[in-house]
Formats: sequence, C-alpha cells, structure tokens
Amino acid sequence: MKRAIVILGILLGCLFAFSLTTSAGQSVDSDADEPTIKSDGTKWRIGYCESERFIIYNTTLVAVVYGLQELGWINNLEGFDQVANSSESTKIWEWLSSHQVSPYIEFVDDAFYNLREPDIDRASIIKRLNTQKDLDLMLTMGAEAGILLSNSQHDTNVFVFAASNAVRSGIIASVEDSGKDNVWAHMDEQRFERQTRAFYDIMKFKKLGMVYEDSNNARVYSAVNEVESLAKEKGFEIVRYHVREPRSPEEYPRYYQEVQDAYNQLAEQVDAVYVTIASVESEKLPELFQPFYDHRVPVFSQLGNIEVKNGALLTVSVMDETNIGRFGADSISKCLLGAKPRELEQSFQSAPRITINAEAAKKLDFKFPFELVIVLDEAYQTIGTQENS
Repeated sequence: MKRAIVILGILLGCLFAFSLTTSAGQSVDSDADEPTIKSDGTKWRIGYCESERFIIYNTTLVAVVYGLQELGWINNLEGFDQVANSSESTKIWEWLSSHQVSPYIEFVDDAFYNLREPDIDRASIIKRLNTQKDLDLMLTMGAEAGILLSNSQHDTNVFVFAASNAVRSGIIASVEDSGKDNVWAHMDEQRFERQTRAFYDIMKFKKLGMVYEDSNNARVYSAVNEVESLAKEKGFEIVRYHVREPRSPEEYPRYYQEVQDAYNQLAEQVDAVYVTIASVESEKLPELFQPFYDHRVPVFSQLGNIEVKNGALLTVSVMDETNIGRFGADSISKCLLGAKPRELEQSFQSAPRITINAEAAKKLDFKFPFELVIVLDEAYQTIGTQENS
C-alpha cells in the first residue's frame, strides 16, 4: 500500500504540473489573427536541421505538422499518413516539400539538413542563413543542431525541439528567456527527474547501471546529472560504462560492439539498468538486452515506448510528441504572425505514461506490483511486434 501511494503521488504530481503548464503554455486567443502569407505576397519558407537520424525527431516533426494543420496553416495532408510513420525524416520532408500542403507556408525541398550525413557542410548552412536569407524559420531537432543554429550570428527564426535540456546545452539562456530574439526552444526541465524518481520508487535498486558517452552533451541528454542527484538523495550506487557515439555510418559496428560489451559487464554488477537516449536502432535491442534477461536485471527506458516494445521492461514516458507538437505549432504560428521567438512561452510538461512489456517481465521473472498494474497506460505482450493492449 505504501508503494502504491508513492507511485500514485508521483504521477498525480506530474499530472498537476502538466495541467498548470499546459494551460499557461497553450492558451490561445480566440480572436487571434488568422494564418496569412508574407507581406510581399509569398509563402513563409521553412527549413529543417536535425542532429542525426532519431525516431523522436521524426515523430516530433510529424506532430508539429499536424499541429499546424489544426491551427489552419496547413490544409492539404491527403496521403501524408502513408509517410508519417517513416523511420526516415528525409522521406517525411520530401513528401512535405513536394506537395502543395498549404497556401501559407512552404517546406523547402533543399533546406533539409542532417548533421551526421558524410557530405554535410555545417558552414554552408550558416552561410545560407547569413547571406542567402531565403528561409524564414528553421525547425531544429536535437541539441547538436540547436547549438549550431542558435549560436551563430544570423536572424533566421530558430525553433528547437527534442533537446534534453536546452539551457544546460547552451542553446537558450533560461526557461523564461532564450536570450536571443530569433531563438525558441521547448523546455521540460524536470522531465527526467520525474522519470528517474518514479523508476526508483518502483524498483528500489541498490546498484543502477548506465552506459553513455563521456561528453558534456551526452551527459545532458542521458540525464546523468538527474541520476547522480537522485543517487545522492537515495543512497544507491551508479555503475557506469562509457562508449563513443558513432559519427558516421561506418562507425556503427564498432559502437554496437562497445554497447554490447558494456551491457555484458553491467549485467553481472547491477540490480537495475537505466538505458539512456543513444544512437541505438530499436530492432537491435532484444539481442543487446540478452545479458540482462540472463541475469534477471530489470531494464528501464529513458526514451519511451519504442524501447519497451523492443524489450525494455518498462518506461515512464515523459515525451508526449503529439502535444509537444501542438505546443510548438502554436508558438510557430505566433511567430509567423509577428511575435519574436524570444517573447514566446518555452516550457511545456508532458503528462507521464507508464508502459510495460509482459514478455520482458517473463524473461526477467519479474512480477509487477498490483499498484503499478492498475495505473498502466499501455502493455506490450511480446517483444518486437505491434501487439499491445
């Protein structure tokens, strides 16, 4: 009963914070101006820059598109559903740029950038924003892309999504003020604190395993500071291994071997694992997680449902891309209607959702407490399939 009260208390607290932030961040004036083209009679031109290929970037981009549709900026997405679930953001962008989706905005076909592409020239992106100035707004995904575009001297509007902590990454000055007139970044500064605290209250582990790159940026998106703070408060030990993230497709075999070696060692040393956000393709997780199944080590996912679907035991998801997309679309709309990005609300907290994998629980011989089961949002019955309940 005590554990049930703790879990429910955490979730209700998260929901309360979510409701407050949602009402503050998404209040829309019913008399606000309608979507419109630019004063010179042309459409608003939108570009895109992502740090790498990552499923959260794809789903957030799609959510922003649907959010703009809800606000009337986009009025023709017939056929978009067929590419919206693509694992490749390039395909999503190609569809958007090759269809007449809006009388007001244009997704520019040659303004898609992935910073991991081998032929990418970062300087040319900044040069385009500085000299060509043919883009009105850049949709930006991830901390690395956010740092590049926000720290450069140009006046193109930059909207940053999916950066774990845009303040700590140096993208913006604070939650209240981005520090630059043309920069906005979504912030939910306590999301990983809420997530890791919930994991601890469910598992009460003594030794927690983590694998991440030993760099300032990786420490931010892997929530290392949040875990270290919780460890100090609760008295558990962190056992960590460092790997080097891949910088090109050729480096993935080396990277996966490093991850597998780290998991093999962790499985013999810890009683729980926090799988941090990293460059891991979800379909590879069942094999990578095998040492944890063998040693009965529960796996908690930072990323969310996609990793639970592919073998993690559970997640308390704090990444609601659908509503983050709506929040971002509302902010973009206000910008196109004349507001400076710096003037707009940046904070939006997502409601927590608990997801488990029943097959992973069987492999681990783990029994979910009843008080957790009654508050579940989703349960996958098998590993690596679409089946859920």
